[in-house]
Amino acid sequence: MNINNINIKNNNNNTTQSIMSLPITYDPITKIISINESAQNDQELKEEIDQLNRLSKDFINLNSEIPESPEPSKTLTPLIKKLVTSGIDAQKRGKHHDAIKQFSLAIDMASRRSRWEAFAIQLQELNLILMARCDSYIMTKNWIDAYNDADMLLGTQVNTPENFLRRATAASNMGRLTQAKYDLERGLCFVEDDERIKTQLGVVNRLIAVENGDL
Repeated sequence: MNINNINIKNNNNNTTQSIMSLPITYDPITKIISINESAQNDQELKEEIDQLNRLSKDFINLNSEIPESPEPSKTLTPLIKKLVTSGIDAQKRGKHHDAIKQFSLAIDMASRRSRWEAFAIQLQELNLILMARCDSYIMTKNWIDAYNDADMLLGTQVNTPENFLRRATAASNMGRLTQAKYDLERGLCFVEDDERIKTQLGVVNRLIAVENGDL
């Protein structure tokens, strides 16, 4: 079934108003919405349709007309916590590659949570795992992955100075000194006396001075 538009008839004046026009198709057998070829390059629409299909799939798999509680899954939650605990233990023992594996598995498992579970709880859980994994990436000098994790963290925790330090550490080691300086200065806006950020900013400023020929 092609969903090109939805019309609503006004019985008062016998007129019809079109309220939506989307290049999508609904398959009543598979219960999946797909995007028509004319809109394959619309990334925003594709993301929204993917999310809608995932939500629909979760509802169908319930085999119930009433969704489950928005509380965190009693099946997945202890498994995720176990992986995180194992990752932290490995991290404390200096086995950062093992820690990264555990944290990555925890993130993958967390992504399987039902769409209707409380978002705030899911976000807090994801942020804690990302912070731990980012730290292990930094310890193993995996700057690109450390940068990506820190970047995601700043997308949801922009008022957390430690995340600016994480991204700046990765950025400076990737040669992005100007961005590192900007991130560190942003971090100090939240905590002016943070010695770690101030020390790293001093290092970055010296590197910039050397690069500019001032030292």
